[in-house]
Amino acid sequence: MSLFARLALTLAGAMVAVLLLGAALGYVKAGEEVRAELEAARGVAVNAVTRLIAALPASRNPEADIASLVSTFNGDRHVRILMIDAFGQVRAQSALAEPDRSVPGFFVALLSPAQTTTILPMTVRSAPIVAAMVVVMPANEVAEIWGGLALDLALLLVFAVLTAVLGLLVVRRALRPLGGLSSAFHRIGQGDTRIRLAVEGPPEVARLARGVNAMAERLDGLARDRQRLAEQLSRLADEERAELARDLHDDVGPFLFAVDVDAASIRRLAEAGADPSEIVDRTEAIRQAAGHARLQVRKILGQLRPGILPGLGLVETLEHLVDAARARHPAIAFTLSVEDCDPGAAVEALVVRAVREAVNNALRHGHPRHVAIRVADGGDAISFRVSDDGGGFSRPEGERGGYGLIGMRERVEGLGGRFSVTETGIPAGVSIFGEVPLAAAEARREAAE
Repeated sequence: MSLFARLALTLAGAMVAVLLLGAALGYVKAGEEVRAELEAARGVAVNAVTRLIAALPASRNPEADIASLVSTFNGDRHVRILMIDAFGQVRAQSALAEPDRSVPGFFVALLSPAQTTTILPMTVRSAPIVAAMVVVMPANEVAEIWGGLALDLALLLVFAVLTAVLGLLVVRRALRPLGGLSSAFHRIGQGDTRIRLAVEGPPEVARLARGVNAMAERLDGLARDRQRLAEQLSRLADEERAELARDLHDDVGPFLFAVDVDAASIRRLAEAGADPSEIVDRTEAIRQAAGHARLQVRKILGQLRPGILPGLGLVETLEHLVDAARARHPAIAFTLSVEDCDPGAAVEALVVRAVREAVNNALRHGHPRHVAIRVADGGDAISFRVSDDGGGFSRPEGERGGYGLIGMRERVEGLGGRFSVTETGIPAGVSIFGEVPLAAAEARREAAE
């Protein structure tokens, strides 16, 4: 649930609580008012009847006095007067005023006290009437309370609704920048460090926006530095490999030449029937030269990483790579699809290394019958994909992707690209995908220079 929804529910709950509290207080107060008003009305009626009873012995016309008293209470809001004869028959009664508004039954039941009836015995002068009944009726008082309470609750409800609406408008306006903050954090988490927020809203939110902008700017700078460093490392690695290749030529080449010379000498000596000891000496020289060459090869072999072959472009180099793979694995079908492009030396070297490692990975860890290689030029980026049907990953998930895959990922992401390794279902195999933005790679190359 969103923060705004929670605040809205909290505010609505508070308003409902206020309304319920107001209704409860109104109920308590109304009950007290009803009881007090009815008790006062009963007292007035009882006093009137008592005075009549006291005056009857001296009255010249008791029947007229009784009728006058009863008519006095016609239209009374709270009390009815009933005159009862010796047989329980009502000889005269006053008419109660009708309530001026309808009242819900539940409200009448809540506020109406137990009906109060007071019986006062009459004198012999009132015959045939023997008793007067004073009956207190709460209907009119409850209706009056209902009118006032309904108005109060309506005003309170209007006030609560207006307060809630204004409060929610203020909260929505205050929380509006939080949506931008949330979106900014999400985009930064996805790698978009170029986003900047408008510094607006309450002071607390404005400080957050400035902090997010500072963080994004710093992350953007760190990303540029990391990419620039990766480009520099890639260039240094290429230079180091070139130097190692020269060392291989200079250090191993002479020993191979010596082996060739000594082998030719052995042939001439054998044809000439020379002393066998001379042939043995030449053989020993060959063995020593081969040993030295082997030591030099072991020393520098692990440091070499092949890139673009001298004098060849990306297409020719990949064709050479696939031809070599076909020669070593004639039972496997290799397909190559390369769009002719010139992405630059750094990207070309990266693509060749990645494709070579992906092919070797498929041959080393799977049993494919088909390996497909595709390199596409997207205009602003170059992508490659190597797919095989070798059965997928043979190792547990935590052990997949040795240093070769890790190195590929680091190189591609080091130039600002994307890299993924996925397991395919039909046919079962592995698909390795990479994409390198050309503009970003060129910009980093120029910055490094």
